Amino acid sequence: MTHPWKSKGETRTIWFYYNPDSSILEYLTDMRRLINRGILNAYSIAVQNDNQIPSPITLRKSLKNYYDNNTDYAKHHINPVCRSAIAILRSYRKNNDGELKVIKAEKLAMRIDSELTKIEDNQLRITLKPHEYEYIDIVDKNGKYTDYSKYPISEVLLTDKKVCITFRVSTDDKPVIDNNVIGFDLNFKSVDYTVIRNNGIVETNSIDTSDIAQAQRDYARKRSKMQKHIINPAKRDRKLKEAKHRQRNITNDKIHKITTEIVKNNSEKTFVFEDLTNIKKEGMKKKNRKRNREDNNRNNKKEEKNNPKSKRFRTDINRWPYRLFQQYVDYKSGNETLYVNPAGTSSECPVCGGKLRHPSWKESKCINCGVTYNRDKLASLSISVRGLYLCGTPFAVSGSASWHSMKNDYLYHPDHVIIENDQRLQERNA
Repeated sequence: MTHPWKSKGETRTIWFYYNPDSSILEYLTDMRRLINRGILNAYSIAVQNDNQIPSPITLRKSLKNYYDNNTDYAKHHINPVCRSAIAILRSYRKNNDGELKVIKAEKLAMRIDSELTKIEDNQLRITLKPHEYEYIDIVDKNGKYTDYSKYPISEVLLTDKKVCITFRVSTDDKPVIDNNVIGFDLNFKSVDYTVIRNNGIVETNSIDTSDIAQAQRDYARKRSKMQKHIINPAKRDRKLKEAKHRQRNITNDKIHKITTEIVKNNSEKTFVFEDLTNIKKEGMKKKNRKRNREDNNRNNKKEEKNNPKSKRFRTDINRWPYRLFQQYVDYKSGNETLYVNPAGTSSECPVCGGKLRHPSWKESKCINCGVTYNRDKLASLSISVRGLYLCGTPFAVSGSASWHSMKNDYLYHPDHVIIENDQRLQERNA
């Protein structure tokens, strides 16, 4: 039987608390020991290959003899053991600037593949050993359990306190609506979008996200004060952790509400975003190159403070959870979500293809058109146009009558900048 190393299709998860018996606790303890053995093997392989962490399949080959000779559990359990060991090593390296060392898994937690699980009479049956099963009563307080349980199980996450059952509710690819797309330009204080339907621009607008930005800044100040004024290390760590969780919950809640409303109002559209994978790392590389070129002629602190690409601005951008926004939309939408190349969306005019200049951060002036546009809205138009190209239906903005009727909505209005500057001044005074 081939092993599904990665679940395909759309998934939904339910979870509930339970009281494990001695057999399950023994199983979880043995699996933790095997995961730690897998981490040791994976580290040894990485050291011999220039710190390249092996794949779960490679690790399984090195661990198979030890697993067969030292356990009597079902053979399939080795697969999630290897995946967990590799995931722990990769996570540690990512969070420690590329450093790699042998670490230990401490929690009693195990992911169990679908081949080893089955639902019978509202009980979860888990195959621990060949022809030996453990049964866990399912707490079906989740209102969607009846609907989800009709679908096959993708995997089960089992801990010493909680059971999480993931169902694969759809295996079909989501459809692409090629004549109705909505492209988003994600900014720190706004989400700008353009809708193109039946070869015509029908709407452009902005969604205010300044409350998310304000929450990020407020909690950043709170954490800074805690680090300075709380002397007791244990208390300081506890308070910082609490503040971090509150910030995350507030941000997630606000993004959930915004994306739910967006998907609800645009259920028949294909969503298009910029592919921002590794955008922060690339930004750091560019910043370092620029810093090296300008070491001998840096601007003074006053000029840096007034620069829209100042340290504060970069910090704000790095705090914005753009990927979370994209994931929520992708998860909630019934249609395919497209990701386009972000290069040039704010520097190339989608009307004539000319070079865009930026006299100010919100301003885009085309050297060919001679017109000054709103930078964020024009970027959302570029993203929508590129999404149409991915759908196989190229769209010529300059030749469309809809562009002339919608052109004024994309123009730059200095009043908006004045309002923003006033708000920024009020924030500083506060």
